[in-house]
Amino acid sequence: MSDAEDLARLGAQLYQRGLVSSTGGNASVRRSSTVLITPTGRSLADLSPEELVEVDSRGDATGSGRPSKEVPFHLGIYRARPEVNCVIHGHSPYAVAASTLLSPHPVNAFPVYTAGYLARVGRLPLIPYFSSGSAELAAAVSEVATGDTKAILLQNHGFITVGDTIESAFNTADELLDALTVYVITEGRAKPLYEADAWPKQKEIEVSA
Repeated sequence: MSDAEDLARLGAQLYQRGLVSSTGGNASVRRSSTVLITPTGRSLADLSPEELVEVDSRGDATGSGRPSKEVPFHLGIYRARPEVNCVIHGHSPYAVAASTLLSPHPVNAFPVYTAGYLARVGRLPLIPYFSSGSAELAAAVSEVATGDTKAILLQNHGFITVGDTIESAFNTADELLDALTVYVITEGRAKPLYEADAWPKQKEIEVSA
């Protein structure tokens, strides 16, 4: 399958999993010198490969179609993380709900409930609210999307996950949704393996395991 077909299929997976809804959310893949991203104002549920939009390093479309307004933070992540080849942004209600109950933190704002979460998500920075598509949002995302960060929570907005492949970015989003669901339905009372502020200890255990 082509990268366009893979990205269109990812959109359907995100919609079916409840990671995006209506015309919200976006996803992209890196090409050699450009980025292929989902279009604005269109549900990800049934995109065709032809509807995807290719943009250059400035975020300008190289052909027809209008790219998602979140192009700035997608490009910022790709510039900062050469190993990242896929970026996903969703508006899951569990992500939005959890983001309003937690306090912003540049390293990790979320407790670890399972070993699977520790392996596939790890730390979860939470940034304050910034308007969609704004330069301020792109700057804030780039600031915390460093090192081995695989996911970011956006206050009153949703989440971002990244991966070296479409599959890894989706699996991180999938695992994150489960953890956020546990947090919300237990009103934050579920017993964690590690508290949010124990990230250094978590890293020590992960490295030595």
